[in-house]
Amino acid sequence: MKHAYLLLLLLLALPGRSQNFCPFRPGVTYQLHEAATPGDTIHGVRLARVGTRVGADSVFAFAPRTSSLRRSFSGAPFSQMQRPDHFFGASLTCRPGSEYVLAAANGRTLVLRPRAALNQPWAAAPGLTARVVARSVLPLPVANAPAADTCVTVAFSDGQQLLLSKNYGFVQGPVLGNYLNPRLPRKALTLLAQPERPLGTVRLGALAAFDFAPGDVFVYQGYSYGSPFPCGTDSWTRDSVLSRADSPGRDTITYRIWSRTVSQMCANGPRLAGPANIRTLVVSADYRGLGTGSLTQFWANRGGGRPVGWLHFVGYRAAVFGNRYVQENKFFMPNGAAPATADTLALLDAGALDSGYHLTLGEGLGAVHEAQIGFSGVSSNLIGFRKNGVAVGQLPTIVQLMLSIRATRPAATTAAFPQPFAENLTVKFDLARPQPVALVLHDGLGRTVLTRPATAQPAGAQQLELDTRALPAGLYTLHLAFGGEGRTEVLKVLKN
Repeated sequence: MKHAYLLLLLLLALPGRSQNFCPFRPGVTYQLHEAATPGDTIHGVRLARVGTRVGADSVFAFAPRTSSLRRSFSGAPFSQMQRPDHFFGASLTCRPGSEYVLAAANGRTLVLRPRAALNQPWAAAPGLTARVVARSVLPLPVANAPAADTCVTVAFSDGQQLLLSKNYGFVQGPVLGNYLNPRLPRKALTLLAQPERPLGTVRLGALAAFDFAPGDVFVYQGYSYGSPFPCGTDSWTRDSVLSRADSPGRDTITYRIWSRTVSQMCANGPRLAGPANIRTLVVSADYRGLGTGSLTQFWANRGGGRPVGWLHFVGYRAAVFGNRYVQENKFFMPNGAAPATADTLALLDAGALDSGYHLTLGEGLGAVHEAQIGFSGVSSNLIGFRKNGVAVGQLPTIVQLMLSIRATRPAATTAAFPQPFAENLTVKFDLARPQPVALVLHDGLGRTVLTRPATAQPAGAQQLELDTRALPAGLYTLHLAFGGEGRTEVLKVLKN
């Protein structure tokens, strides 16, 4: 009996030994949601490559972080800074005993010991201590993942808390790079979806990104500035896919697309509708050379004695595009005019001021953002689409675009509360005129979990409620459809 009791204790202890709670695993892409940022910012984090082995330690490097210094379509091109540190430092060292060390380029380190004894403090960084305050099975706010996982909660002496999961690593907490580099902004991040290895690689290839079907509709908003647009010109284009023809080898697709554009020069100029036309779009597997869907940042080619080429960012799901994958691609070259600081490399969008180019592809949506930046430039953004009968974003017709601003005024002050919600979710909006409004709630996999059929609503401030008691905790996407305007607003909501 004594030996059976000892064997039982050993079996109970085995799961605990396997719970290493590694914050990030090599070769896996993490999508972290920054809820406090307007526009629902999503950060991609990835250990870019297998690093060196030092004794019993394994060292892995993060992909470098590239950030914009100026976001403007006027004046000179906006420049970028590429830093060796990601939000979590430059490297992650895995030591025996489940100790993890995040290190920055400046030499500072942050030590995590998720398997330390409860409430036993350790020196995490200069002037900072940490301790494990809880171990338990908790529900996770993570899409396409099991409802719960074994977790540890690490509390820092400055009041911040970090939640680590056995299977997924970083779940919720502060940007740990703040402890490594005080210049980094304070942010709170939450794991958005199950970490994946092939994130976006298949779904962001050219044939997948431009996977249209007859009946698909896309609406774009564009902007042009500089010669020959002295005061800037806004434009709206509506494309309707008429037909599709696949090549025998299925490596090329040919579309016939009906298109019409309304333009408005200067802020107060008249809106002018151009003639409708039918154009042909031919998409091949190597469309613009961006069909690879790369997960890491790299220079695709170098020429002219100076580093130039494409920079491919991490793919991620975007709620604004119906939870489809998107990926940003930019063309850069070093900026010799702006000196780099000790830990940065200044980058400019291209070799000449009028040849910077950005392209963002979306799964089944084609180019959702396209821009050429310089002293003059043009940009185009997908603001609404309809696929398989489901409308997302704004889908105004050409006739609606020619109406007065007031007649097409969108709903204002759209919001969902409380955030996070529990038993009920209330949606508040403001209507310019009476019209039917419908609510549809999708889970992290895009499945419909709750609906409120379209009902007529009067003009003015309104609110609708959804009973969410039966829903598990997690991240959801709320689609608010305005039948009288042919558009849908998308909100991201979290149930605790």
